[in-house]
Amino acid sequence: MSPKARRGYKAPRNRSEVWTAVAVAVAIVLATGILVWFVRPNRDSGSSTTTTTAPAATSSTVAGATTTVPATSTPATSTP
Repeated sequence: MSPKARRGYKAPRNRSEVWTAVAVAVAIVLATGILVWFVRPNRDSGSSTTTTTAPAATSSTVAGATTTVPATSTPATSTP
């Protein structure tokens, strides 16, 4: 038998380096999951029903612009 066969298997890396790499990978996955959880949209809703609200009308004033107001109809009143 050759001298290499008697010594046994030598791992290419130290076990502490492997455990450190595994710990860092787990920390990255956990941090990503936590960030996704806290930054998700509608996190305050708490209920399973989805409510949709219409966006509020916004107005802006631009110099030289005219504002158009939608016409409102008033009911015609008849006097007897």
